[in-house]
Amino acid sequence: MMKKSLVIGFLGAALALAPLSVYAKGAVGTIVTAEGQSTGTITWRNSAREYIVATDNSRITIPADDVVDIRVKRPAELDAAIKKVKAGGAGVSSAIPTLKTIVDDYSHLTYDREAARWLAEANLAQGNAAAAVKACEDIIRNDEEAAYKGPMAIAYWRALSKDGKGARLNTLLNKAIASGDQTAAAHALVQRGNAAMDRGSAAVNCKEALSDGYLRVILLYSDQTEAYAEALYMGAKAFDGMQQGARADKLRQKLKAECPTSEWARK
Repeated sequence: MMKKSLVIGFLGAALALAPLSVYAKGAVGTIVTAEGQSTGTITWRNSAREYIVATDNSRITIPADDVVDIRVKRPAELDAAIKKVKAGGAGVSSAIPTLKTIVDDYSHLTYDREAARWLAEANLAQGNAAAAVKACEDIIRNDEEAAYKGPMAIAYWRALSKDGKGARLNTLLNKAIASGDQTAAAHALVQRGNAAMDRGSAAVNCKEALSDGYLRVILLYSDQTEAYAEALYMGAKAFDGMQQGARADKLRQKLKAECPTSEWARK
């Protein structure tokens, strides 16, 4: 019995002293618990659902359930990578490795979800919907709510639509609409319209996109500025597809008048 206890104790000590290279690179920051706070290089260990906080002289583990707050500095490379993705062109390819590194290093450290969102956008820009789906699902695997709430969910829905995963998409859109989150619901309705448009520009698809998506946002969610602007822009395209140019022009005028600073108004 004593021998078994010594072996377990030795293994526990060896694990606690394992080099950080065993885990993700991590980030310098502070974890706050009910008992106090710990500052150092923070990494996430998924198998044990715990954080490791390391300094030059110590290493402690903190179960995820004990964490009240996590404070880490925004990675310096993130904004530059996002800018490349938004700009499009050749810069998108160079942004992908940076975003992948941030997703890995900041696992469960605030910025992994944002980096994954833009990694998905980068892959979509390159026509690789399957890679975009994977980028999001690597996060969703440990955070199911990310599939139907928040900015990453929007990129995930677009990727699912482009990758032909309509059943999964519809389930998540329905969940977002029923969630009570107004932002999630508005974006889900826009994506419902986009999914219909992804099937082609036939009048029947345009009509479905308007009735099931864009017009609902225009009528019910004008306070959700980002979704509202996209609904106006895409709604105009849908009316164009139905050969109703006057109604399309009306939505475009509304977009420029009510959302003049939106990226959709500049398209």
